[in-house]
Amino acid sequence: SLLWHLELDLDKYTTTIQLNDSGIFSGLYKFRGEYKARGKIKNASLFPQEYSQIWKTKRKKREVNIFFEKNKITKLILHPEEKEEARIHYFKLLNYMDPLSSFLNILINNSPSKTIDGRRTYTLNPSNDLKKNKILIINYNNIWADHKRNDLEYIEIYTNKEVSLLPPKVKIKFKDILFELTKN
Repeated sequence: SLLWHLELDLDKYTTTIQLNDSGIFSGLYKFRGEYKARGKIKNASLFPQEYSQIWKTKRKKREVNIFFEKNKITKLILHPEEKEEARIHYFKLLNYMDPLSSFLNILINNSPSKTIDGRRTYTLNPSNDLKKNKILIINYNNIWADHKRNDLEYIEIYTNKEVSLLPPKVKIKFKDILFELTKN
């Protein structure tokens, strides 16, 4: 199951996504994920301040915390800590956003968004194809591992004539598996 909560004010935003195992696969693979982002809004542009991610399975728990200030990453905390050296100088990255802020940025402005999620960097790039509302993943780089791996293939957003920031359906292609999220 998926629960997405979004609060937008004139000058700030907060969003949370909670994922829980359900359905036919819940007996095989138990998981729980929680993603949170908050930041400021200036001239219809988002400026993230903090991002957190917790992912729990039966055997593992991973946490990511990213802090932003003046369009730069000021702190990145991973639990468990990464054993490898970073292959990207992430403190030198400019104008990057967390995944939730990037997704909101595309919904609001329909413009590309440079993204860091604690393990990789990439650009979420809205497709110019008017028939498909697909967000392409480009410039994908793993921070800690082999740069040739690209598990996240694309995100496809469906729109309708309803006046709503959140789309009625989202498809995510990840590790050759297609996830489909629908709005209730």
